[in-house]
Parts: sequence; structure tokens; C-alpha cells
Amino acid sequence: MNKSLKIICLLLTIALGTQKLLAQENEFGGWAGTSVYLGDLNPTMSFKNARWATGVFYRYNLNDRMAFRAQMNYGFLDAADKRIKRFPYLQARNLDFKSQLVEVAATYEINFFKYSLIRSKGTKDTKTWTPYVFMGVSLFYYKPYTKVNGDKYILESVGTEGQKSANNPTRNRGYDNYALAIPYGLGVKIGLTPNWALNVEASSRITFTDYIDDVSKNYAEIDDVNYIVNGINMGPALADKSAQNIGIPGKQRGTSKDKDRFMFIGVGVTYTIQTSKCPKVL
Repeated sequence: MNKSLKIICLLLTIALGTQKLLAQENEFGGWAGTSVYLGDLNPTMSFKNARWATGVFYRYNLNDRMAFRAQMNYGFLDAADKRIKRFPYLQARNLDFKSQLVEVAATYEINFFKYSLIRSKGTKDTKTWTPYVFMGVSLFYYKPYTKVNGDKYILESVGTEGQKSANNPTRNRGYDNYALAIPYGLGVKIGLTPNWALNVEASSRITFTDYIDDVSKNYAEIDDVNYIVNGINMGPALADKSAQNIGIPGKQRGTSKDKDRFMFIGVGVTYTIQTSKCPKVL
């Protein structure tokens, strides 16, 4: 019986081609590239703020046109008003921030072409490369901070827009360091061997927070920004870092009309586990 099964598998391989008898469902990969913040401190989408990022992922190929991907990304976000030369107001405002970024995401992919790492007879419409698009949902962690005279300050703890004032109905809550996002983007998969492939990808995030950069609404009253360090109230200096003290209470500090965003651009490699569909021989 065992010999019969082997003969059947051999005949099927010859008749249908190797691809027909191999499952390419499970794929593991990693990538490296850059992360870019987009928001109140980078309204022109300048890549001067680009910082490094990396990630790992697992892709389950439902078939040769669709896949599900689970991913974890890590990187840094960084921006400063002084880098945007086109707008004098931003130069005068002089705010800045840095933040680490940790994201877990689940996305659904659609290939433009039928995609397989193995070409065989009878699969002329199947390619070893394809563009693809994807969309999904993610949860990310961020924690903006700034430095003054070399000292680091976590901005959420300060309440730079009066979030922690006694006059604020949500006093001491501040804003969350976790937020949801909708990741979407496009890329290209290029098969290198029957197991290895190259990925080039660009993606963006629609987020549901406007505080990635700690800038959203208006300047607060000085008495509403209290952050005592060594007996000194550092709150006003962190809320308004301009040389001319342009932070007039009630005047615009940022804009809450548009939420903050971020994007990833990177190159990755994947390894696909080829699983035989032939019956196992005991």
C-alpha cells in the first residue's frame, strides 16, 4: 500500500506539476526600513523626520491571490518645528517631540497576480512576483517626550494643554499612550527561491489620536500647566518653548481637525514552509 501511494504521488507530480502538490501556506518574515511621523509638527510630510524602524510578521496564504498577516513593528518617531523652514509660525512655535513606537497589526492582503514561489507546467497565469495591497487594524503604543537643557520630560505627565488642571473636567487623565489605527498600503513580493522571497512595502496609518506629538488644541492658562520638578514649575516652559513666548492662552497651539499619522517604508525577506500534500507514508 505504501509503495502504491508513492507511485500515485509521483504520477500526480508528473501530471500536475510540483506546485499542485505543495502547500505554501505558512510564511515567516522580517523587515527593516524607516518610520515617518505626519502631524502638527510635520504638516508638509517632510522626510527630514524619518527614523529607523523594523518588524517581524507571519503570513498565512489562503490561496495564490489572498493572504492574512499578523505583524509586530518597532521604531521611533521624531519631529521638530525648527526643521520646517517654509512656515515662520512653526519656526516661532519651536515645539518638538520624540517617541518610541510599538505596534501589533492584523491585515488582509490581495495580490494583483496569482502568486507562487514555484513555477510548473500548466501554471502560465501564475507568477513568482506580484504587487499587492492590504488593509487591516492595529494597536500601537507611543510616549512622546522632549528635552530641556539635556533633561528628559514625558509630555503626557506634564499636561501641556491643561489636561491635568483642576479646571479640566477630565483632570489627571491626560491622554492614553495606546491607540487604534487602520494600516493600509501596497508592496511587491518577488520570489527568489522555492522558499525565499523579497518584500518591498510602503504603508500608512489612519490613527484615532491627535496626541502622538503632544500637540492638538490651544495654549492653556499658565496656572493650568503645573509640573513641579525640584521645586520649579517646568509646565509653562514645556508647553511653550518659543523664544518670544507666543503661547497666548486660548490661541491655537495645534489643530485637532486632523488626527496624527505615521508611515513605514521598508524592505523585508520571507521564508515559506513548503508542505507536501501527498499522503504521509508510515
